[in-house]
Amino acid sequence: MLLSAVYVTIEEEDKEESINSRVLAEIEQKDFDDPNDAYEYREKRIQELKEEHNLDEPRIKRIFYSAVDLVTFDFGKSERYAVGGGREISAVIMAYLPYTILLFTSGAAIYSLIGILIGLKAAQFSRSKLDKIITLVSATSSSVPLWWAGMIFLVIFSYMLGWYPRPSPFFPYVKDVGYLGYIKELLIKMSLPLFTLILVKFGASLWTSRNIASRILQDDYIMAARSKGIPERRVIYGHTLKTAAPPIMTNTILALLTSFGGFLIAEVVFQWPGIGYLLRRALFESSTSYLTHGTSVFEQGLISAIVFILVVISIIGLYIADILYGLLDPRIEVGSQFSKEGK
Repeated sequence: MLLSAVYVTIEEEDKEESINSRVLAEIEQKDFDDPNDAYEYREKRIQELKEEHNLDEPRIKRIFYSAVDLVTFDFGKSERYAVGGGREISAVIMAYLPYTILLFTSGAAIYSLIGILIGLKAAQFSRSKLDKIITLVSATSSSVPLWWAGMIFLVIFSYMLGWYPRPSPFFPYVKDVGYLGYIKELLIKMSLPLFTLILVKFGASLWTSRNIASRILQDDYIMAARSKGIPERRVIYGHTLKTAAPPIMTNTILALLTSFGGFLIAEVVFQWPGIGYLLRRALFESSTSYLTHGTSVFEQGLISAIVFILVVISIIGLYIADILYGLLDPRIEVGSQFSKEGK
């Protein structure tokens, strides 16, 4: 309810400003001779638009309905975006959200796997030249902003070498290319942002995996396993990885959630049709609509819906990290059983 109250307050201010700008533009176009006629038209038109946007309803009632709409993902209609002939905001977001999920889940899976494997190898040869080189590479990789690397790679691979098509809008609906043609265009458009994402983000995963595995390799049971003659491969990928999996997985998910904002900016750089690109378009077009069309068309509903979806994704990610930690570490379940028995 608190979120709904904030949402309704912001919505009321933005819609009233949008209504006033719209009515003012209409009055300027009609060019009334009598100021009284202009005033009467203004008052009448403002009341009509307030009723159209339900601003004449009591605030408590609007807060309640807003809470219901948020829970049911009913965000209303967009002012300028349409999908399949309709302007429902939820449909517009669902047209762009799969592309965000496709790019960043693919990238996260690949760079996490690369980081874990190389991190285990670095931990195995701790303090060696290989470990120092890997540490330097991981520190360099994790310190580079994703959007900056994207701009550099665009200049190199697109404008200088011509290996990648120049950035252009790639909308979720591509006509007259067929299914295979669509997949081909999608993979081409996805190649450079995916490569950039992996190259920039694998360093953090590598560093985390290396540090966690290095501490585990100093434990007594690892030294005992080595003294028994157990193969090193089994020690690393069996004993060590099994123990390191819960904290590595948790840190990977948390790092993914905290860097999600950079992912959305990267969508703008590559003009990838995800919700980050949609959010940028909504913000930019809302700020320029008054200059180009004479009216302020602020996509407040769409922008708020995108932010709400991002919050939901973050909460779901935290729950997934918590559940995976319990599944990967049986001590969590054993500890809960002991606590219940103690009570």
